[in-house]
Amino acid sequence: MKELGLWNGSFNGRESTLQQLAPYIGKLKSGIVRSLIRHFTKPGDWILDPFSGSGVVPLEALLLGRRAAATDLSIYGYCLTRGKAESPADIDDAVARTGRMLRYVERHKSDFDLRSVSEWVRSFFHPKTLREILAAYEFCHAKKDYFLAACLSGILHHQRPGFLSYPASHMVPYLRTQLFPREVFPHLYEYRPLAERITKKIHRAYRRSLIVKKWNRDSYDIRLADARRLPFECNSMDFVLTSPPYYKALDYARDNRLRLWFLGEPDWHKLEERLTTRVGTYESEMKQCLAEISRVLKPGSYCAMVVGEVRKNGKTRDTGTILGLSAHEASGGDLTLDSMLEDEIPAVRRSRRGTSTTRTEKLLVFRKTLNSTAKIISHA
Repeated sequence: MKELGLWNGSFNGRESTLQQLAPYIGKLKSGIVRSLIRHFTKPGDWILDPFSGSGVVPLEALLLGRRAAATDLSIYGYCLTRGKAESPADIDDAVARTGRMLRYVERHKSDFDLRSVSEWVRSFFHPKTLREILAAYEFCHAKKDYFLAACLSGILHHQRPGFLSYPASHMVPYLRTQLFPREVFPHLYEYRPLAERITKKIHRAYRRSLIVKKWNRDSYDIRLADARRLPFECNSMDFVLTSPPYYKALDYARDNRLRLWFLGEPDWHKLEERLTTRVGTYESEMKQCLAEISRVLKPGSYCAMVVGEVRKNGKTRDTGTILGLSAHEASGGDLTLDSMLEDEIPAVRRSRRGTSTTRTEKLLVFRKTLNSTAKIISHA
């Protein structure tokens, strides 16, 4: 496993640009994912990520000729994951789909009464831009076009000219009116046409797509579902590769609240309550996830988890050690810790630079025993 020294340096210049459809805090590095998939699997194998987030694992699996299964509780994670799996095979197809969406926007942008939009959402956009965004997402919902919805989410907010909002941060939606006051930067508060921005976004996505053929639905199975109750058959997965939530290190719902709103999740607080990140219930909920991972994993196969040590409010919680000690019990003795590698995260790769929340990550590799007695239970 000599390729695993990939925490250092950037893989952005080599990975598929489809991995960059939209930002996601704390996502796995595609170079690490690619190396692990090559090491543990062969073409045609089913690879599961039960916490798919931005869909890095499923896309790398598909690009390498494997089959991808994934779940996520967040509609944003589900949209990004499915959007990557359902990306058009080439730029011409992507541009054609975008054209159909933009024609719909032209016909329907005046249909929307902005008084029905939450005030905090309205504060991010010029009214004309907002009507176009609403029409575009309506098209995506109606057509179940997760690729275009993911691309829209990728340009939803930032202060740069190629984005749709008033000046705002990119990863987490906060207006930056103090840094860019309207009276000093009036051009940043003007109408921003959707058409030119989404078209340029599509072309950026296909600079280096690496897709060699269109994937059919037999190649992937992506669900909006809970990792504590996986909707897959017993002994059906050849490899599990995931990065589960750390001990309340990131706020996955709050930090994506604006994108969630447009994707149909207006109350991010409700989603936050359902996510497996709360300190009080984290260990018990992760044991449920480990039990489910063991159930769907084939005997003799492996599960690899990238987890981090969390330092917050004067306390340190080593997620890797917690999960390493929990897996055997949670799986009824079926999962055994095979190996554990630790690496320090360079400051430039931390989700929030300058903080000490997560400084080290561990790669845990579990193996499911060959003589597993797991009961065949279907949650499909």
